[in-house]
Amino acid sequence: MRFKKSLISIFTLSSFIGLQTFLPSEKAFAAKINCESPVHRGKHKDCLDKDGKPKRKEIIDPETGLSIVEMESDILWNRIPRRNRVPYGQIVKATSGFDGTTEYVVYDRNYKFRYPYESTVFTKWSSDYIRGIWLLKAGCGLISCAAGYEAGGGDLPSPLEVKFAGQTYSLYGNDGQFMLPNKLVNDIKNTKTFDGLSIRVDRTVVPIGEKTVEMLSLLYKKSIKKWDLPKISLKIKNVKNKPSIKEIAGNSLPSVVTIRAANSQGTGFFITDEGTLLTNRHVVSGSYNKEIRIETVSGRSYTGKVTYVSREDDFAIIDVNGVDLPKALPICYSNYPTAGEDVIALGSPRGLTNTVTRGIVSALRRSNNDFDSFAMTGSALIQTDAAINPGNSGGPLLNENGEVIGVNTFGQTSSQGLNFAVSIVDIMQQLKVQRPGGLDALEMNLNQCGNKFNEKVL
Repeated sequence: MRFKKSLISIFTLSSFIGLQTFLPSEKAFAAKINCESPVHRGKHKDCLDKDGKPKRKEIIDPETGLSIVEMESDILWNRIPRRNRVPYGQIVKATSGFDGTTEYVVYDRNYKFRYPYESTVFTKWSSDYIRGIWLLKAGCGLISCAAGYEAGGGDLPSPLEVKFAGQTYSLYGNDGQFMLPNKLVNDIKNTKTFDGLSIRVDRTVVPIGEKTVEMLSLLYKKSIKKWDLPKISLKIKNVKNKPSIKEIAGNSLPSVVTIRAANSQGTGFFITDEGTLLTNRHVVSGSYNKEIRIETVSGRSYTGKVTYVSREDDFAIIDVNGVDLPKALPICYSNYPTAGEDVIALGSPRGLTNTVTRGIVSALRRSNNDFDSFAMTGSALIQTDAAINPGNSGGPLLNENGEVIGVNTFGQTSSQGLNFAVSIVDIMQQLKVQRPGGLDALEMNLNQCGNKFNEKVL
């Protein structure tokens, strides 16, 4: 009897197992959630990220092969970050609905609690720059700062200290945006650990998320373009020996242009008569594949395209299309300036075109860690008290004969009268530009810069 019951039990169990084989599982009954539908978007748990915010759909980018999310870049993410729900710790392909410019970025949000304050930093990282804001809340408890009140904040201040892989960088910028040093980008690209990236704001060190660093490493490996050196041929120019400031401005300003690229504006100047324009890298950042608008002092407009970008000395080359292009400025390609020399800076600070400021060379310095965001270590930087403001970037720094000795790069915003330009000599060397005139130049009775004095120059 007991044996029969066992047989019945075994038969019943085997029948149940066999039945289960043919019955669809609970998972099979589950309907696939469409997170784009109005029913589930922003509501269903499968459609929300770990912060309870709607997930953005990831796609494979055909240009880089990266897994990305797409987003419009024209939002004011750095003013009202909570409302815009930007995807943190993901690679974002941000496209402007206004002009179609595209860039790849990673957003990050992180906190640092220091009783009774909490610092929150919102940052946006590209292969060229970091931009962000910080918020300070006071009256925070040990668990949450939901009941705290804002006690400070704004754009990330200049200089901004960034630390990674045991090295600290002092970055100088404006409006909360700072160019990233090439060494820092390479260290992040080649890292095998994703911790240790931090920034210091208001004496508080705030860590950047490991997921953000991981995504930046992938981004830098795939998205940084390698540029071929352009072929540039300079010409010996006629210059007047120590003309007046008025004469220098009259001769030079027609060759200085305002550059309007993506969301930035800066200055550039012609270095060849065939339409080769020199400016700063950060002026054209985000517009490498787009046409750039060029405006001259006479009111004429041209279009140009970036043909070379230096990640070492913060400069870029633009080829300009059109007829009756402005002439090139004379280049001081063979001589560094010395302290005490008179200099003139030309540009469009804050959009005020055709601005002329005057000063002296305060010092000729070699770049070190404090200037890594603008020049590679060992490059020559010209320190001057000639006013350089946002918009002057990319404009020429001229000597007393009206010859270009440097490219205006930045003003150290924490100090007055402390401004810098990258030496034109170093730029020409990096571009491997040959000495104009070749061996015959030695017999032409040229000045120290390699040009020819001519008192008839107007």
